[in-house]
Amino acid sequence: MAMDTVLTPSEALKALEDCYDALLEALPDARRAEDTRGALSNLFSGHSYHPGLDALMDKYVPLLSAHVAALAQAVQAQPGPEAQAAALRGLERLLFYPKPSSPPEEFTLVALEGHGLPLAPLLSPDAQLDLAQRYAKQTPPRRMMPNQKKLWKLLAGK
Repeated sequence: MAMDTVLTPSEALKALEDCYDALLEALPDARRAEDTRGALSNLFSGHSYHPGLDALMDKYVPLLSAHVAALAQAVQAQPGPEAQAAALRGLERLLFYPKPSSPPEEFTLVALEGHGLPLAPLLSPDAQLDLAQRYAKQTPPRRMMPNQKKLWKLLAGK
């Protein structure tokens, strides 16, 4: 699907969810593809300790960014309650996921949370505040990574 085509908000949301679901499905296998030489190989050679996760990110980061942009464009092209609901569901999908089985998998998903930033301003102020509160319950702001804190601050109006 070409990203220069304006989709309906529900079509754009479905494409985003499908992409994210594919990433979640591929995550455990990518994690198992870690470098058996261990963490010291990373330190001394500069090679990644998690080549599978690196490849996964290389594949999915541009796709997710494009799908988020398409959803934001769709919401702006067809504003209204249904469009705002699609933006909210898309952002929730990126923020509230099943707890991964390992820290590297969790860091991978945390890194992707910030890609939802373009959707935040498309929500109503009440929806932004509600989402900021739920997000802070999941990850307290003092423990947030910079990309998470930036998104949370935007949602919380700080």
